[in-house]
Amino acid sequence: MDLDPKYTFTPLLARQYMGIDNKDTQDYFRKWGIHGNIGIQNFSFNEEFQPYNKYQIAEAFFKDDIVVKSLLHKDGDSWINKSIKAECVEVCTVACTILDMSFFDKLMDPENKIVFNTGKIRQRYETVVDDFVICDNLRGMLLDTECPEYNLFTDEERQEFIFRIFELLVLGGVLCQFENEIKPYLDITRSIYKDLITVQLHEQGQNLSIGTTVLQVVAKNSQGEAFFPTNSELRQNIGFLLIDGLNRQITTFLHQFGSFHW
Repeated sequence: MDLDPKYTFTPLLARQYMGIDNKDTQDYFRKWGIHGNIGIQNFSFNEEFQPYNKYQIAEAFFKDDIVVKSLLHKDGDSWINKSIKAECVEVCTVACTILDMSFFDKLMDPENKIVFNTGKIRQRYETVVDDFVICDNLRGMLLDTECPEYNLFTDEERQEFIFRIFELLVLGGVLCQFENEIKPYLDITRSIYKDLITVQLHEQGQNLSIGTTVLQVVAKNSQGEAFFPTNSELRQNIGFLLIDGLNRQITTFLHQFGSFHW
């Protein structure tokens, strides 16, 4: 096995995702101000992948000539190719271990004061944190370190990929219409997560595990400027690489906080 494999990448045709491309999902994207601001692309690669090669494959990906000519970037209201080759790639491993939505059960427990028995989100006094308006306990749990609800999830749980998706949806885009009930956020989180990760059944026994390695990445050009995502210091500008080693495929997931698209 090559300890430093030389990866080559091939762009794949745009995939139709049952959850993400569903009309209901897209309608919620519009309501939450993120429609048109999420880009997903798929690539195959040639070499066997091992998790310890995650840094090498991420750097190779953003420096590959084929990827450079294929990768799309948000520019105003459009997604275009800018043929930017990375000079450096910052990589952070994102935990991806959650197999079912019971992870969010504590949000549904009225004793935790996020929702009422009906599933309606509890409102609170309005504050602003990191330029986000907080007007309910759900957003307080995400952003307000001073409120008791913030401690409902541990730091480790907050780093889970499924939590990162949930946070992206709840905080939304520029013109985000907040939900009164928590169910739509959970339903769309589940749909996106199910579309993007691979679940493996082990040959011996009935144990399931996640077969996708998730990386949060910031790719920078020769001037040191971030381009995947741009303005990477903003909370809602997020770029992920999802590596499916079994099928030798990479999925890019990019959200750029920006203009409203109907």
